[in-house]
Order: sequence, then structure tokens, then C-alpha cells
Amino acid sequence: MSCFAESHGRNSLVFWSPLWCVHVLPVIAEQLSASSVTSPFELSALPCRATVLLAPDKDQHVLLRNAEHTLQLAVSGADILHPVCLRTEAIWPATLSKHRLRALECLNALTLAQHLPARLFPPEKRCSRLTFVLRALDGSLAGASHRELAEALIGQRRVHADWRDPRDHLRDRIRRAVSRGRALMNGGYRDFLT
Repeated sequence: MSCFAESHGRNSLVFWSPLWCVHVLPVIAEQLSASSVTSPFELSALPCRATVLLAPDKDQHVLLRNAEHTLQLAVSGADILHPVCLRTEAIWPATLSKHRLRALECLNALTLAQHLPARLFPPEKRCSRLTFVLRALDGSLAGASHRELAEALIGQRRVHADWRDPRDHLRDRIRRAVSRGRALMNGGYRDFLT
């Protein structure tokens, strides 16, 4: 499984394989014993939306989301729909540690403080550039010319003044944005998962 998506846009539910995405927290669910002193983990008690996907290999993928943030768990073991004890491996390869520790901190905050803290979800530094690229891609896929894209993304006044400039700055910017968008669409998006 690489990805499962439901719906479209901001309300989409996307499940990633932990093999592809280092932000997915692998956990093991264990049935509670009668002598257990650990507080149970109960999906129904969480103050957020929980969606469970049962994979063909019987692993369970849980997407926990509030209005703005999402945390995904890759659960093996007992049925996550019942109260369980969750545990995770403390040692990961060094390349995964930072992401997994952040995901673990998110899970702890959600179960103890009842929220996913914004500080654990820093904004993407390239957000405005990526927004420009994706809007250019959307327009290109809809059949817009490069000039039409430039007018929509940069503004008609600027395009009218600079479109025929022999240095081709605006044309090159639009070409690069469409090209980058196509690269992302054709698998480049995976770079954001590592």
C-alpha cells in the first residue's frame, strides 16, 4: 500500500505507508490485561476525528485529525477499535528519529492534553512557491496558455508590461512552474514524505 485517498481537496483522507512516509508512527496495540495499570488508549475518547483503514495484511492505519492537523498511526497487533495499550519501538534508524519522535510527541499531546499542538506542525518553508507551482499546474492541465497563467498568477498589468521583454523572465517563471508541477505530479511529491 502506498496511499489511499478519499474525497478531494482539504477534506481528503490520505493514508501513507510507513515505508514511504517517515511521518507515520508505527505502533503495536496490545490487549489490556486485567492487571494492567496503564491507562487504555481509546479512539472514541479522543477529541478529534479518527478514521481507521484495515489493510489487506490486517495492519490498521489510523488517521487522527482535528481542524488543521493530522497524525497517522500504522497499527499492528490487537484491534484498535477496542481499548488497548499502545507501544512503539524506542530505537529507529537515525534518519527516522526526528520525525518519529515528533509523531510520538503529537500522540502524547493528543492523549494527555487533548489536542494536536500547532508547534509540532511547522509551516512548509516553500509554501508560497509550491502554491504558485500547483496553481500553474492546475491551469496548465485545464488548458490555459502560459500567458493566461501569468495573468491569473501574476496580474494582467505586470504581464502586459513585461511579457514581450526579450529576457523572458515572466515566460521562464511560468514554464518552470508548470514543469515543476508536472514533476511533482509524476512522483516528485514523494520527496515531501521523507
